[in-house]
Amino acid sequence: MARGRSETLTAREAQIMDVVWRLGEATAEQIREGLEDRPHDSTIRTLLRILETKGFLAHEARGKAYLYRAAVERERAQGLALRSMLAQFFRGSAEDLVLRLIEDEQITPEQLDELRRASPAPSPKVKRASRRGGEGKDAKSGG
Repeated sequence: MARGRSETLTAREAQIMDVVWRLGEATAEQIREGLEDRPHDSTIRTLLRILETKGFLAHEARGKAYLYRAAVERERAQGLALRSMLAQFFRGSAEDLVLRLIEDEQITPEQLDELRRASPAPSPKVKRASRRGGEGKDAKSGG
């Protein structure tokens, strides 16, 4: 059974997009050279076609070579991936994601406070009440 079309990137596709975002535009060979494990040329070309089909890349012919450029900004791809992950693993709850990051010690309450100070004011639709009622943990105070 064939896999359905996805708006998100696989790990390998994300690596390729990272090279393109870093370089701005690149040939298939430059992209291959930008990857640590230097996959086979045919693998890269197949993945480039897939990324074009998904709408993440575009190309133009330059002589005999194709020059690839991102058709989607990194921030948009991050947003798509985040929304997908939130829906798939966190029932759409950004709060549950942040709590997981704190519980797994990927982010400290101090870092969270720093991010809160640096970010714009939340939109009115953001819920302040905990969805994990009764745990006694306040993300802001860390305890």
